[in-house]
Amino acid sequence: MEKLKQAVKEIAYYRHQAKFSKLHLSLIPFLSLSSSLYGALLYTRQSLYRSGFFSKNRLPVPVISVGNLTWGGNGKTPMAEFIAKRLADYGISPLILTRGYAGGDEAKMLKRHLLGGPVKVGVGANRVATANLFFEKYGYVDYRGSKFFERTYLDPKMGSHVGSQKIGAAVLDDGMQHWSLCRDLEIVMINGLMPWGNCKLLPLGPLREPLIAIKRANIAVVHHADLVDYVKELTKSSCLKSCRCWNKSSKISS
Repeated sequence: MEKLKQAVKEIAYYRHQAKFSKLHLSLIPFLSLSSSLYGALLYTRQSLYRSGFFSKNRLPVPVISVGNLTWGGNGKTPMAEFIAKRLADYGISPLILTRGYAGGDEAKMLKRHLLGGPVKVGVGANRVATANLFFEKYGYVDYRGSKFFERTYLDPKMGSHVGSQKIGAAVLDDGMQHWSLCRDLEIVMINGLMPWGNCKLLPLGPLREPLIAIKRANIAVVHHADLVDYVKELTKSSCLKSCRCWNKSSKISS
C-alpha cells in the first residue's frame, strides 16, 4: 500500500512520464478517469452553491478561512494557530474550527499549544453546528466596524485589559473548500517547495480545485518561502495577481 501511495504522489508531482515505471504507467488511466469524475462532481457542487440550491451560513462574528488548493501539509494549521494568537493579543477571543482529520492529530496539537489561553478549539465536520455550541456556551461579540476593534488593532498591549470569554472571531482551519460557510477573509497557503505539481485534479494530480480558484483568495501565503529561490516569479504568476501575497518562512511551524 505504501508503494502505491508513493507512486500516486510521484505521478502528481513529477511531469517527466518517460521516467515512470510500469507501475506508474498502469495507474495513469485509472487516475485520469477518477480525476475527471472528481472534476465533474466538484463543478456540480459549486454550481449548486452558486445557484442557491445549497445555502450558505453566516456566523455572527468575522470569519477568517485558512486553506489551500493542494493535498498535504501546506502550513494551514500552524497559520490558523498564528492568526488566533494574534487576535488574542488584541483582546479578541477567537474560535478555531477544525474538521479533525487524521484521527484528530491537528486538533490535538492545537489544543496542546493553546491550552489555558483565550483561544478556543472546536472540532467537527459541521463547522456551523460546532460554532453554535461554543456561542451558546461562551457568547459572542461582533467587532466589525466598531471603534473598539480599531483601538485594539492599533494597540495590542490593550489585549490583556479587554480580554473576554465571548468569542469575537472564527478561524477556519482547512476552510477553502468549505463553501457552506461564508467568510470575511480568505487566505490560501501555497507550498513553495511543491506548489502545483502536474496541475491536475485529484487523484491524478495534487489539486483539490482548478488552479483558477486561487482568485477567490484575498491573501496568498507562500510556505517555506525561505527555502526556494523562485518566490518572486511565483508571486508574479497570473493566478496570484488578484490577491495579496505574503512570503512566509518556516518560522511559523508546528
